[in-house]
Amino acid sequence: MRIKSLLLALLIAMLPAFALAQDKKPIRIGFQSGEINVLLMYALNAGVFEKNGLDVKTSTFPAGPAMLPALASNEVDLAWMGEFPAVTGYSNGLPITVLFMERLDLTNVRLVANPGAGIAKVSDLKGKKIGVAIGSTSHYHTLQALAQNGLKPEDVTMVNLTPANMPPAYVAGQIDAAFVWEPNVGAMERAGAKAIATTKSLNMITGGVWVTRKAFLAESDDTVQRFLKAWDEAQKAYKADPAGVRQYEAKRVDQAPEVFAKLIEGQTATHPTFEETLTADFIGAPGKELDSRFMKHLQGIAAFLLDQKRIQAPPADWSGIVDTKPIQKYLASRK
Repeated sequence: MRIKSLLLALLIAMLPAFALAQDKKPIRIGFQSGEINVLLMYALNAGVFEKNGLDVKTSTFPAGPAMLPALASNEVDLAWMGEFPAVTGYSNGLPITVLFMERLDLTNVRLVANPGAGIAKVSDLKGKKIGVAIGSTSHYHTLQALAQNGLKPEDVTMVNLTPANMPPAYVAGQIDAAFVWEPNVGAMERAGAKAIATTKSLNMITGGVWVTRKAFLAESDDTVQRFLKAWDEAQKAYKADPAGVRQYEAKRVDQAPEVFAKLIEGQTATHPTFEETLTADFIGAPGKELDSRFMKHLQGIAAFLLDQKRIQAPPADWSGIVDTKPIQKYLASRK
């Protein structure tokens, strides 16, 4: 009888954990392996998603555009990417929407150049070879840098490279400069390249956004709310213990803590709170999203993509490219 009683007590004690396991909501997340994503790695490895009842499956992609087919074929529910693929997908009719801008970078995207090639400023790039990821933030920044410094695209040779291929091309002397983001821009700086322009110096904005399928958003409200709660907790943990949160991403990119800390410092990145997300500086107050800085930024990207023939036409209706209702609901639930 004593053994039966102990077994019964053990079973009762296990019931909450069993119920939680049964109640976990599946969510498939895609992210860029060549980007820095501190909060995502923390939430995955420190059990934040699991604690909030999520069963997360991740898929890595070399860049944002590669995630668009995965979203289109329902292989991914939520994707972390730059604004360019988000605008590309939406403009081409993909039923996706931006939940929020996860990160705003001031100096993460940098134009670095080889001082040995006689390049000390942007205007010195005339006649030089620049590593550029055509059709991306890298390309957009490069054109802005040239225009602001009296140069035309034909004044330089743009070499189309993936971010991961830029450092070896720089070391091999195949390019004289490159405009790209961490961790690859840092790798070139460690090889002797010097920064001559940044997002901030060009008076531009860029960052990372969370994009989701509209069907997933409509069908999985509880899952999305759990994700937002987990993300909110990750943001608060980062403010409380930056080094502790960063350790997981530092390990993924195989960098020592002190080296990774310098990388983060070089990004000059901010992670807007959900309250900040609903302001004109970001996605906009409810009902005023079309007037936000973020929306104007997206529309500028669409004009660039149209000029580069990456899209056939800009969206006829911009209102669907962002959806802040899930964040509004989450914030209301915290009161």
